[in-house]
Amino acid sequence: MSEQGNKLGISSQFLHCPLLISIDTYEGCLNECRYCFTRLQYKRQNKGKPRSEPIRPARLAYWERVLNGESIRNPMIEYLVKKKHPAQLGTKADPFPRGVEREVQNTRKFVELCNQFNYPVYITTKNPDVRDMPIDLLAKGNYVLGISLASHQAAHIKMLERNTSKPSERVDQIPTGVFKKIIIKWHPFIPQLFRTKGRKGENIDWGEIDRFLDEIAGIADAVAISFLNAAKVWDPQLLEEIGPDDFTELEELAILTYIKEQAHKRNLEFYTANYRALSDSPVCCGLRVDEFKMYTPWVWGFLIWKLYTGEKEYLTENDLIDAFPDELRYEMFARIDVPLFSRWARYTAKKTTILEEYIKNFTTNRKMNPANFFAGLYSQVVDGEFRIYFKDYREMVC
Repeated sequence: MSEQGNKLGISSQFLHCPLLISIDTYEGCLNECRYCFTRLQYKRQNKGKPRSEPIRPARLAYWERVLNGESIRNPMIEYLVKKKHPAQLGTKADPFPRGVEREVQNTRKFVELCNQFNYPVYITTKNPDVRDMPIDLLAKGNYVLGISLASHQAAHIKMLERNTSKPSERVDQIPTGVFKKIIIKWHPFIPQLFRTKGRKGENIDWGEIDRFLDEIAGIADAVAISFLNAAKVWDPQLLEEIGPDDFTELEELAILTYIKEQAHKRNLEFYTANYRALSDSPVCCGLRVDEFKMYTPWVWGFLIWKLYTGEKEYLTENDLIDAFPDELRYEMFARIDVPLFSRWARYTAKKTTILEEYIKNFTTNRKMNPANFFAGLYSQVVDGEFRIYFKDYREMVC
């Protein structure tokens, strides 16, 4: 992250995460997760320079200003906030660093600001310890809690995360009766960890999958799954330790289908970004339209809904344009105070409008980007018309 990004703690990553404004109340993280993408991102953006401090509070001045309707010289974020587009807290740093938040209370300050406007926030953390969470304020606001948990086995967590709590402790600490919804984020989901041992003809120990779901049933409302992205693992030794990812597409589909069926049996909703058609909603993070209203139809998660429900067979460039708000149609990125970390806005956005960059993102790469392609989105030109299609993976699973 750039020094400018560190200073602000707010960015717009609506294409990477199709629903949420990205916000962090701390810079740097103490969890030391070996699979975390932010270390690689920080290294690239800062030319390999190490952090001067392992963790420090992010400034909240820009968030306070935009909540109050003041300009922060970023019309896109101003528009999203005006429409109360949901924010995600904890995308690059845990909002409740153990021991630190109790003293610094920067996340508490953020929650106080959001409560003033009843602003909807999706909080992601690996630390649900009530000693670090402002429970009194959270109970009065508009919050969904996402708890990251890669496995129910302590040995797995010890290998993956060097400074987090045991999985049983993490689940037991989750406060109930406080949040609108509690989602267990099975992130990253690493199927190699759940391989069978000594059984011929089976790749997955289904009993261990069941035990994970049993651990969270009755506490969580949903489980959201995302496969490990090996390209973003900052510790290459980890990939050797967990073993090769040699599961076929059909095997991955079978695994997710089984988890979905078992989750539903335990009254858990099921969400995934990887094969989006299997999800209970095209919004992969586990939020539904009826829970956090999406007033911005140009956001990708909203557009996917038309394909997900079968309302449209495909989307065209005109569909993207028609969904874009008139208020932003002629806005230039120009020189903005709040940086955009999205890859599509990095190089040419200073010379073009938001809409032009938005369209370029979808039309210049015929296969979309790898994450969207993996999720079942692909594009092609038919009779000179650009089209985006949605692949229904449910047809591939018995």
